[in-house]
Amino acid sequence: MRPLLRCFRRSGSRASPALALLAWVAGAGDAVADTGALDRVGAAKSITVAYDPNAYPLSFKDADGTPRGYSVDLCRRIVAGVQKTLGLEALEVAWIEGNTPRRVAAVANGEAQIECGTTTMTLARQRQVDFSNVVFIESGGILTRADSGIRALEDLGGKKLGVIPETTTERRLRPVLEERLINAQLVPIRDARDGREQLVAGELDALAGDRLVLIGQVAEAGRAEDFAILDADFSVEPYAFSVPRNDADFRLAVNTALAQVYRTREVDRIFERWFGEDSEPTTLLETVYFIYGFAD
Repeated sequence: MRPLLRCFRRSGSRASPALALLAWVAGAGDAVADTGALDRVGAAKSITVAYDPNAYPLSFKDADGTPRGYSVDLCRRIVAGVQKTLGLEALEVAWIEGNTPRRVAAVANGEAQIECGTTTMTLARQRQVDFSNVVFIESGGILTRADSGIRALEDLGGKKLGVIPETTTERRLRPVLEERLINAQLVPIRDARDGREQLVAGELDALAGDRLVLIGQVAEAGRAEDFAILDADFSVEPYAFSVPRNDADFRLAVNTALAQVYRTREVDRIFERWFGEDSEPTTLLETVYFIYGFAD
């Protein structure tokens, strides 16, 4: 029998069918080798988590440099769940910092396997990443100085309003301002802490963001009497953790861990730790915990 490659003739400069077949087989092998996040984490015995260092009390960097907060605690439970799924004795965690666009990009480009912070799940972001089940429900708000005289959205006309670019806050606030003919100047800021510092310095007249994050900035500043938060909800923000797109196995491991935290009510202890013993989840958030507390 003649060798396989001799069974085909070359025609001009084009590759032979045999070579094309071999190239296809090689490509198929590469596709198989392109494993998912679980396999990569298992092989490296390490997982990378992107978090927000300036979104107290959901996600922040403590004085000792340690990531902390409600979202971070949930992510730590997820890491423990991934470790259990992989049957590893230990799983190293590497933390990288960034605002919401930076964290989503880190997951999309494979720099991180998961992010935890204050990321709203949107259809637009699902073109880049997938999401865990919902972990929190938040609304938008406006932070001002107490002596600013700003008491409603309408008072923002001609004022400098800080907002993080490429966030749901910016995308949902713009049409509200345009619809009401409020000519506020939207000023880009790096993160909520940067916005608060500019607000205190008088470089901004107001700061837009997720309401709880703004409350956290006031608490972190330590002078609540210096600030006011407008009663001007302009959006609803369902937070979730972004994970690699089209990676069902990793997403299942993440949601399995979250379901256990919800089902066993460990989430109550996490909530109380960061929002206070007298605080309770809203009815909507309790519904989220109930719906996503799946049994195995």
